[in-house]
Amino acid sequence: MIHQVSPASLRAILLAIGLPADTDAAIKDSLQIVSLRDAGSASRFIVSRVGQPVALPFAPKGAGDIEITLEQGGRLILSPHTADDGATTLPPFAEPGYHTVHLADGDVTVAIAPRRCVTFADLADGQTGWGLAAQIYSLRSGLDGGIGNFAGVAALGRAAAAHGADALAISPVHALYGSLPDRFSPYSPSTRLFYNPLHADPAAALPEAFIRDVAAQNGLSEEMANLSPLTEIDWLRATPLRQRLLKALFEAMRVSSSAAAARQDFERFSAGASPLLRDHAVFELLHAGQCERDPASLHWRDWPAHYRDAASADVAAFAAGHAEEIDHQIFLQWLTGRSYSNAQRICREAGMKVGLVADLAIGMDGAGSHAWSRPSDVLIGLTIGAPPDYYAIHGQNWGLTTFSPLGLAASGYAPFIETLRASLRHVGGIRIDHVMGMSRLWLIPEGAGALDGAYVTFPSETLFCLIALESWRHQAIVIGEDLGTLPYGFREQLREQGIAGMRVLRFERTQHGYVPPQDWDAQAVAMTSTHDLVPTAGWWAGSDLDPSGGEIDHHGIREWDRGILWGAFRDAGIADRERPAPDDTDPVVDAAVRYVAATPCALKIVPVEDALGIRTQPNVPGTTVEKPNWRHRLDGDAGDLLDDLPVGRRLAQLARRG
Repeated sequence: MIHQVSPASLRAILLAIGLPADTDAAIKDSLQIVSLRDAGSASRFIVSRVGQPVALPFAPKGAGDIEITLEQGGRLILSPHTADDGATTLPPFAEPGYHTVHLADGDVTVAIAPRRCVTFADLADGQTGWGLAAQIYSLRSGLDGGIGNFAGVAALGRAAAAHGADALAISPVHALYGSLPDRFSPYSPSTRLFYNPLHADPAAALPEAFIRDVAAQNGLSEEMANLSPLTEIDWLRATPLRQRLLKALFEAMRVSSSAAAARQDFERFSAGASPLLRDHAVFELLHAGQCERDPASLHWRDWPAHYRDAASADVAAFAAGHAEEIDHQIFLQWLTGRSYSNAQRICREAGMKVGLVADLAIGMDGAGSHAWSRPSDVLIGLTIGAPPDYYAIHGQNWGLTTFSPLGLAASGYAPFIETLRASLRHVGGIRIDHVMGMSRLWLIPEGAGALDGAYVTFPSETLFCLIALESWRHQAIVIGEDLGTLPYGFREQLREQGIAGMRVLRFERTQHGYVPPQDWDAQAVAMTSTHDLVPTAGWWAGSDLDPSGGEIDHHGIREWDRGILWGAFRDAGIADRERPAPDDTDPVVDAAVRYVAATPCALKIVPVEDALGIRTQPNVPGTTVEKPNWRHRLDGDAGDLLDDLPVGRRLAQLARRG
């Protein structure tokens, strides 16, 4: 379908990007900006790959050899080549890294990426493997107070590794809003540079007896015990309770002799806190204060003018007057980081080749910490979404913003690199949500509908190079969520980059049936389901269907689809019995796991809901309060979830195939 974007939408999008187009003069100026950017006339940040000549964006002053300092400390002397047209290149680099080229008129950074990302095959010596996927908040552990944390992640990781798993993919850990407990979607972060302290595991850094004493002395133990057994998280009760515990632990740690080692570690962390972290800490305090003063002031643009600029003297004065509260916010990031790192260490020591796989959301809230502290990084006035498709005829508006292409280029892609490093710091892999955003994004003017958006192209080769470079530096695999409508050839492009796409059983279907296991893409990740789909047992039972029916016979369609899926299982030699009844879900889940296990995909990932054979869907896209999204808790402690014999037999199918 061809969609004609209106001139008003185009002007609004271009204005937000930094290219005004409301008058002829403005259009002329914007075209000049674009031509200068394309020429790279002022760039001091160059991206290339190993083995490729490096094109300098301008002819260096003076003649002769050029000295280069490599990221790892070595030095090179290279002779530039100048072509007849004046273009100057350096010989290819053999070593990836961020290298510094010393020129007479100033240094230039050259980011040399490997030819592709690190893959699971690299880490596993060509062998295949498998893993689980879980929502952190759903995992139960002692002292969690009703919200799952990294203690549950570590426990589930250790248990999965004992069954032979190599990876545990987790929900996003990005920072949300401490003052807004009702904003708990992990895919709508305030910033992706820092973490959600609700997932901190205090026992990763503090003695457990100390934690229990602090909880008891502050009258928190009983309410924590009351919230822990709930089948769904009560975010409005559990969040402030969790925050009170963390604040009490911070205050007690500063004076307790039993927490001396943790206090010293925190003090070292705090002394090295970056300006970005301190800005985030200030934002959290300002945001809480403004929300309390005026509950309608959820966006920093609604704050008093003197607080809207993170670099203002008034904000600096506010920070100086709230030093202790800022230390507390830094403590929260220290504790969460230590928890994250500890969970990854436990997974790797238990035998996993990858360990944790982080989830990087596609954008951030324009009202959040990142946009407030670094507004030039992001596209203020635009939100990300999707055009109309089979599943959403009116398109989608996700209410998030993203990086400005011009801002990225002007800053040497620093915000993008910082975001990658924040996500990769404590893990062995990363899943990039809506990875198509590295190439193009459907951007919608603020206040407009999804139909008023347009695709905006991003510098994909540069972004993919930086992903490959950070993958190499962290020795971490990269998975790209490549579901939905994709540009022609995009999956092939991902494959060349060493980014593993996702092949989900329910989507691997043609007009003739399901794609046979042997025909699945060997470089992709095979999955039985995702967090946005009803688990396999729920799909078979029809638990996602409206029991009242409607104009369309969804139950009849589902019955037909059950026959097609079971037929695929039989054709593949996965099943040999007659089709089970809708309520007989275990044989179907077993068959689905065997089906993905039979594929040549290097890595198979099964959501923990499918591993357990349950029907609960973590998230129903397009819904808010009408569905209990991001709230479900799994039954039993995280470390015991895989102990049942049927679950063990199911996972053994993955281990045996791997």
